[in-house]
Amino acid sequence: MTEHTEHGVRLGTVQETLLIPLYGRAVDNRKPDAILRDTRAEEIVASIDYDFARFDGLPSLTGAVLGTALFDRWVAEFLTEHPSGTVVELGTGLDTRYERVGNGRARWFELDLPDVIDLRRSFFTDTPRRTTIAASVTDPAWAS
Repeated sequence: MTEHTEHGVRLGTVQETLLIPLYGRAVDNRKPDAILRDTRAEEIVASIDYDFARFDGLPSLTGAVLGTALFDRWVAEFLTEHPSGTVVELGTGLDTRYERVGNGRARWFELDLPDVIDLRRSFFTDTPRRTTIAASVTDPAWAS
């Protein structure tokens, strides 16, 4: 397990992969021709005690940013058609989609494993429109 001492959270090996798309968005944000604008990702990366440089040069960084941009577009289109709709992000990790495409009217649920949600709560606060859920997607109890 990896210890993120600044936040006192431990991530398992699988959960640790959430740091790749986060770092990809932060690196992309620094580019003049960024695909996404995600200053929050940069702030989060700067505050986590972790050697993100190990991900430098990985093709998955660009792939993660492109995938994020595609999902952002789909969610934005959904919210255009259903401005008071509900968005459920499964495996939310440290995603900042709510900040990027949220419209202030939709209801958001962000689900991930308990250790990931522990880390996530270091950076994001639940609101009446935004709720984090610490559970496995394979556990049907989370949807109740």
